[in-house]
Amino acid sequence: MKLTCGLLLAAVTATCYGSIDFTPTTAERVLDGIKFQQLIFHENGRKISYEQPRAWRYAASASQIVFTPPNITQAEGVIDQSRLEKPENFDEATMKSLQDQVLASVANAERVTLVSAEKNPLLINRHETFEVTIAYQIGGVEFERSVLFLNLPDTQLRFRVTANKRDFEKVHQAFRGSIFSWQWSS
Repeated sequence: MKLTCGLLLAAVTATCYGSIDFTPTTAERVLDGIKFQQLIFHENGRKISYEQPRAWRYAASASQIVFTPPNITQAEGVIDQSRLEKPENFDEATMKSLQDQVLASVANAERVTLVSAEKNPLLINRHETFEVTIAYQIGGVEFERSVLFLNLPDTQLRFRVTANKRDFEKVHQAFRGSIFSWQWSS
C-alpha cells in the first residue's frame, strides 16, 4: 500500500508542476509538398511539436523519450526533464554546477574530461540554453556526450546525446539539428 501511495503521489506531483508528457501522438507537417513527421507532446493543455531526426526510432514514457539512430550502435538521444524549485538563469554558479553534473553522469567511466561548455549555442523558442560536452572511456571504448540544458520557470529540459567517439559528430549534428523544430503552441 505504501508503495502504491508513493507512486501515486509522485505521478500527481509530476503532473502538478507542469511537466511535459513525453508520450507522443504523431502528426504530419507539409512544407512545399514535403511531408515531415512530427511528435506531439503535451504540457498543461499546450502542445509541443518536435520533428525527430529522420529514420530515428523512439521509445517514450511520460517522463522521457529516447531516440536511436539507424545503423549506428552505442548511440542515443534522450529528452528528459526535472523540476526546478525556482526559476534559474545560466549564471556562473549554475553553469559550473551543470558541468559538474554532466561530468558525474558517467558512472564507472575512466578518463572523463570536459570537452566544451557553451552558453546559448542555440535558442529554443527564445529561451536560453547551456551545452556541456564531455569525453570518457568505458571498457576501453571512447565515447562523447553532450547535454543541452533549457530552463523553463519550473522545469529543466535536458537534450542529451551520447555516441561512440567515431560517430559522435554525425549523431550530435542530427540530434541537435532536430531541436530547432521544438515549438510550443496553444
